[in-house]
Parts: sequence; C-alpha cells; structure tokens
Amino acid sequence: MLGKKSTTIVAVLAALLLAVGIVFSAIPVFAQNGSVEGSAQSQISYKTAYPKISADSSSSVVVQSEHHLYRPGETVRIAGSVSGEMQEETESDTVTVRIMDSQGAVAASQEAQLNSEGEYSATITLPASADEGTYRAMTKLEVNASILGLLDAEIVAKLESTTPASFVVASESSFEVQAQTGSDGSDQQTFDINIASNSTVSDVELRQEQKMVVFTVDGETGTRGVTQVTVPKAMLSGEMTVTIDGQAVSSSSNDVIVTADTQTETTFEINYGHSEHEVAVTGTNVVPEFPVTAMIAAVAIGSVVAVMAAGKRIGFFSRV
Repeated sequence: MLGKKSTTIVAVLAALLLAVGIVFSAIPVFAQNGSVEGSAQSQISYKTAYPKISADSSSSVVVQSEHHLYRPGETVRIAGSVSGEMQEETESDTVTVRIMDSQGAVAASQEAQLNSEGEYSATITLPASADEGTYRAMTKLEVNASILGLLDAEIVAKLESTTPASFVVASESSFEVQAQTGSDGSDQQTFDINIASNSTVSDVELRQEQKMVVFTVDGETGTRGVTQVTVPKAMLSGEMTVTIDGQAVSSSSNDVIVTADTQTETTFEINYGHSEHEVAVTGTNVVPEFPVTAMIAAVAIGSVVAVMAAGKRIGFFSRV
C-alpha cells in the first residue's frame, strides 16, 4: 500500500497533468498545429455567384456580368451564350462584347469565341480613371456579310442581346469602427470596414454586444442599389448573416452573394431597391473583450503554480 506521502505525490502529479491538459485543450487545434486557419474561418451559406442565364428561342443572345459592382481599375468578367438555332442560321462562332459607360459611350469592347456549347466569356479591365455610375454590357453575334444579306429581318433583330448586363462602377471608402477589448473593456481596437456602393453610405458602426456591423444606405427611390462590404474576420466571423431593415436575407436569395472569402476577410455583394435601408452583417464570433482561452490558461497556470508549491512543501521536487 502507498504511504501517506506517496499518495500525496501521486495526487500532485495528477493535478499537474490535469492542469497542463486544460491549457492544451483550451488552445484551438489550429494554434496547436501551427496553422493560420481555425477561429478565423466563417460559415457562410450565401451563393458565390449569380445564377447562370442561358440563351433560348426567345433570347437568342444573352449576356451577364460576374458581379454587379466593380471598382475603377478592376477586371469585369462578362459571360453569356448564343442559342444553337442562331448559330446554325448564321454559321457564326464569334461575338463582340461592348461595355457602355453611364453616358452611353463605348468604354471598351472585345471579341470572344463561342465554344461547342455556344458559350463565351470576356474579361475587360476598367481604366483606373473610370467614371462612377451604371454601365451596360451588350453582346452582338458577328455574321459574315455574305450570309447577313440572306437572313430575314426577324433573325437579324436577334443578333444582339436584348437585355443588357448592368453593373455599377463605384469607388471604395474605408470606415473605422472601434471595438472594446481587455478584461475590463477599457482598451480599444480599431478595424477598417471597406464599402463600395452606388448608395449614400452612413452611420457605419460595430454593435459589439449584438455581434454585427451596421450601416445605412440611401438612394433615389425606384432605382437599384448595390453595395459591397468587406468585413475583417479578426473582428467578426462564424455563421454570417445579412439583414436588411431587420429581415434576414435568405441563403437561397439572389440578393446577396459572397464575392471573396479569404483567411482574413469576407466580402458580401448586397442588392436592394433604393430608398433608405439599414443593412447589417451579423456573425456568431466577435472580437472578445477578454478571450475565454486566455482565462482558462490563466486558471491552469495558477493551478500549476499551486501544485508546484504543494510539491515543495512535501519535499517532492527537492528529491527529483
């Protein structure tokens, strides 16, 4: 049987191992493994692209832009398709994509080839000096002159996309928000929220207790508004939801897509009808006032110190 002192030593060792175990279990797996992933990740159910549109008998040539908002200097990605019937009638496999600015002038154009499915794509880089406003992308099927003269008027009328792809060009603005940190909330940390929009954006704030970034958008009633907001994950992450005037936007809706999701930030593109709206991005993790893991680690370290002190009192560590 173990003596009283031996029993005490066993208890000390057990407590020491328990304390060390608490410390390591409190540290996220990503930190233990040396990975930068883990708590910075967000769980986002929104789509990463708008639904693809396809040509048919009523719309022989269709066009759409990848996003609804671009900044000056960015690359606009245009895609679409031409119906098989139109290809057969015209014997053409080439389209011209034109981008018109807000004044109706051609800002850029590019030829693209149709693939075996009748699909095409084009990438056009906007000049850094591009004016802000609403732009339109139109596509026209190019037909050899000798064949064009043989086509009837109904076919000729369908050589160009009837519905343009509209998108907004808008500059980005950075808004500073403050988060309370520290065990007593006395410290502050500044985060930058980057927003590009064709709306007037105001009242950008972090509501830390509600785990949300909130801002107001305003525009001429009857027009369409679009906003891209970039949220740093160090400030807000987890299960992310967008609400407009307090109503959550469904993940199945085409009103919100995620245009970028990196280890450090997430960018949402949000569409709405203009008037005045309060938009919020809510997460389940917000920059903490005092990290829970830090508190657990502090308790564990305190336990280790207490265990070592007890070991010294019984002379255990002096004999090791």
